[in-house]
Amino acid sequence: MRHIVLPLLIALLLSACAGMPRPADPPTDILTRAALLEQEGAHRAAASEYLAAAERLRGSDKARAQLNAVNLLLRPPVEPEALEEASRILSQVEDRHLDTVGKARRAELNARITWMEGDPQTALGHLPPSLDTLPIGLAARILETRAGILADQGRWHEALETRIRQGTLYQTPEERLASQEALWAMLQQIPARQLPDLTARSGRSEARGWLSLAELAHDTPPRLAALETRLDAWQRQFDGHPATPRFLDRLRQQWATYGHFPEHVAVLLPLTGRFSTAAQAILEGILAAYYDSPADNRPELRIHDTGEQAESAWTHYQQAIADGARGVIGPLDRQAVTLFAQRESLPIPVLALNHAEPQSTYPSGLYQFGLNPEAEAIQAAERAILEGRQRAVILMPRTELGERLQRAFRDRFEALGGQVISTQFFAPEASDYGASIIAALDIRDRSGRTGRDAAPVPREDVDLIFLSGSPRQARLLWPQLRFHRAGQIPVLATSHVYSGRPDPRQDQDLDGLVFADIPWLLEGANPRPELRSRLDAQLSGNTLQLPRLTALGFDALQIFPLLERLSERPNERYQGVTGGLRMDAHGHITRDLNWARFIGGRPRLVGQPELPVADQTQ
Repeated sequence: MRHIVLPLLIALLLSACAGMPRPADPPTDILTRAALLEQEGAHRAAASEYLAAAERLRGSDKARAQLNAVNLLLRPPVEPEALEEASRILSQVEDRHLDTVGKARRAELNARITWMEGDPQTALGHLPPSLDTLPIGLAARILETRAGILADQGRWHEALETRIRQGTLYQTPEERLASQEALWAMLQQIPARQLPDLTARSGRSEARGWLSLAELAHDTPPRLAALETRLDAWQRQFDGHPATPRFLDRLRQQWATYGHFPEHVAVLLPLTGRFSTAAQAILEGILAAYYDSPADNRPELRIHDTGEQAESAWTHYQQAIADGARGVIGPLDRQAVTLFAQRESLPIPVLALNHAEPQSTYPSGLYQFGLNPEAEAIQAAERAILEGRQRAVILMPRTELGERLQRAFRDRFEALGGQVISTQFFAPEASDYGASIIAALDIRDRSGRTGRDAAPVPREDVDLIFLSGSPRQARLLWPQLRFHRAGQIPVLATSHVYSGRPDPRQDQDLDGLVFADIPWLLEGANPRPELRSRLDAQLSGNTLQLPRLTALGFDALQIFPLLERLSERPNERYQGVTGGLRMDAHGHITRDLNWARFIGGRPRLVGQPELPVADQTQ
């Protein structure tokens, strides 16, 4: 009987196996194409191939292909649709098919997606708490993501320590160098005013050395002899530091390019007509920068009066080329800059002093630099989010500028996850803004009492007020906010609330107000305070009333020799008197502004972590 049962069982097992589906052949050809495309930098195409392979794979192989696709979709620059697709694919990866390494990969990718979606704090929580037993490459990737998130939050010490730890994981010189380059790029993002304090508080010698070197890099370029003296002192203090010699040599090369102007620079400004006062202030700043340069390095400057007509600027540009100019500063009028932006090519580089109407592409050689007020609104939105503010109201004058500022703040604030719950515009010529404040903050009695017992109060879910206005408007608006019991709500303002010159008697009503402005106007932030003191005694009366435009002219000539360098190095930063200057991919020069609070009627610097509220000065 036993001999009969055994063959029967074997037959049944074979029959069952025959009925089971066989695993599909590995899609080797697709995976090979994906790897080749990835090696060539065609990340989206490679991601598509990995997803095609995943359709024919099972279990851990399928999960691995999906994770590869998500990683490629998150390679910068990341478009919104790619981010959405990466999130969708990651949600389809099944945990039961992931080992320890696979789960760590998924966690890091999830953190990156959450970070890109504007929630850095939650993203940090997604990262694996331990790197033990993980491959070096994956551990380094996790630390890189952690450092980026921490830097995005302004947690510079933690970000720097994380970057240093990442560098210790690498074995080859090429890997260590790439890690140091990423660390250096991060250091360039730190506001210059924060570096001395960060350096002083740093416990580790290596971190202190990096921060100290970043201080040197952020400084206004000194003469080369002074540079060598300072670098020698740095080397004695930080002997054997990983930044030696590569990053020291880079600073020497970087500073050697400062001040090397083209032989002939033309300046195109509307010195007559309705823009003449602004143009004169800019010109005086350009001339101040000219005489601040070593005599043997000064370019030949030729001044062209372009008048009021936008078309005239192009005529003068062509004349400047015929006269032998090798570069142009100007024009100033937005319409004229737009005409330049619409050209197919520019024979010699142009540093425009305004921004053209937005368009998809710009001609090579056009650089745009101006005191764009929208930049202040955007930085106010970013500061608010960094401080954890989520629900804002906006108070703006009913002007074309007010409309632009509220739109820029709203778009950036909401893109970062905030919500603008109310926007109110007030009449610019008014002196009583009570109605606008009451409407913006929904001020009313919420206890049900009436008459003298009523106690109107603002809504409780507002955690930020963003406002702008002239100094006169701000001096009226700010006390009225406190009167209406809005003093507990943090307030951020644009530079328009400050005249640019200390006036304690007039500005004492602004005590507690926090606003953004250029370093040139703020004690402790201006890299050239002695220059401003000297110019204040020399400038014309009209120019003294427009100090921001004088600073714009000064920086325009100072950075002219650096335009090509800044365009090739988006992480490089020049500390000017109008802010920390960088260039984006479209040739726009962006400015990192400072923040100040009125105390005793005078603006005083405040750091990034602090957001004072109105009643702190009561």
